[in-house]
Amino acid sequence: MHARDATHAGRSPSRPVTSCSALASPDVTERSKRERFLTRPMALALAIYSVFALTFAHFQITGDGLVYFNLLRRYFGEQPDFAFAYQFGSDLWNLPFFLVGKGLSEIFGATPNTFHVSFEEISITFATQAAFVLTLYLGWHLLRELDLAATPAVLFLTTFGSPLFYYVIFEPALKHAVDTLVMTAAALLILRVYTRGADRYALALGALVGVSLNIRYVNAAFFIAVACAFALHRQRALVLSAVTAALVAPAVFALPALRGISYYQPSYFPKTAIRHIALGAHPVLAGTSNPLNGFNPLIPVYMLFTDKRGLFVWTPLTAIAVIGYVLAMRKARDEPRRMFFWTLLAGALTLLVAHVTWAEWIGAFSFSTRFLTALFPFFLVGIGGLRRYWGARVYPILAICVAWSMLLAFVHVVGYDGIDAGQTATDMVRVYSRSPDAFQRKIDRRATERWRYLWALLHGEDPKHVNG
Repeated sequence: MHARDATHAGRSPSRPVTSCSALASPDVTERSKRERFLTRPMALALAIYSVFALTFAHFQITGDGLVYFNLLRRYFGEQPDFAFAYQFGSDLWNLPFFLVGKGLSEIFGATPNTFHVSFEEISITFATQAAFVLTLYLGWHLLRELDLAATPAVLFLTTFGSPLFYYVIFEPALKHAVDTLVMTAAALLILRVYTRGADRYALALGALVGVSLNIRYVNAAFFIAVACAFALHRQRALVLSAVTAALVAPAVFALPALRGISYYQPSYFPKTAIRHIALGAHPVLAGTSNPLNGFNPLIPVYMLFTDKRGLFVWTPLTAIAVIGYVLAMRKARDEPRRMFFWTLLAGALTLLVAHVTWAEWIGAFSFSTRFLTALFPFFLVGIGGLRRYWGARVYPILAICVAWSMLLAFVHVVGYDGIDAGQTATDMVRVYSRSPDAFQRKIDRRATERWRYLWALLHGEDPKHVNG
């Protein structure tokens, strides 16, 4: 029996399949063996991205980012103004970077005169950049194993045409970059469960599920859909991953309690029915009597199509990616990959629909629909499918989408004063159209000041701080 047939029958093949490309023709297999992630075009793309990140990335932590940052500080003995544990799983990734920053702070001071931003804050931005590069690498593997286009153009156009770039560059202290990394790794493991069948992939997937549930609780919806698919086609993988997740998720969740840190619900939940549950000597503020707070069955439609924060309006490349996803799914040549396509689609739809209870779906002062940022692997597969089957002629369309999203992002960040969470894409364009020259001067000034600052640092000077 062929390896593919053995996998379809629910049994592991007699010898391991090193890649899904092994299911393809011999010339495809030989070509894939010669492929590598860090090619010259990829190195050039990463270099250009690095310049962009150095120019515009934020380093100072504000807003919701303080929730996760202060938890780390409190966990390691510091006394920030506040610290509580809420959807803090991204701190597991940030931890080693934070400890390096903390060590540098011990040597050079908490807020060194040269930088005016603490090493600890800077470490979080570097952690986010590392998460992003690893996401690209795992996404590249995902595309290759699906026999889709895995070019630097596909990877970076998808990045800058989806919400991901905003939360890597302009809001790196939020959890969305790490959330995307975990979901991309999970997508790759789901594919390998279907195509390779080894138990280690199911075990690794379960561990990622445990972490992911602590990054965003609503991620449970995505993995429930995956569990249902495994129940139909990969029962052994379901058991292994579920057991592992059941061990990892509570172990991660308990970490703050070990240091006496309390758990809180966000302030926009109703306060009248909050109850205190003892956990040792430290209270935990848990749920409310109304779990369907803000229920509205139209919220998924708003999240995709509204001018206020709609995913397909602010980042239209994601809508095109849906077309590419359907195309790639229809052209999948074997049953394991078809099952993967259906599973990832079901997970994406379930995650979207799960937000019907989330009255704050806009995400306050956010860019596009930030709660769907982690669907990056779904969008990536779609764009990889378009490039694979329609050729390079899709690039101009994708570039226009990226230009639109970048314009909205920059207006959102530096375009005008008085912006608030209620501004729409139309508002952004209207403001830009009034004075495009003034907007351009703001961008140029921001970039010039950052590079003057970096140049001065190289020469041992202490210029006025540009805090990102």
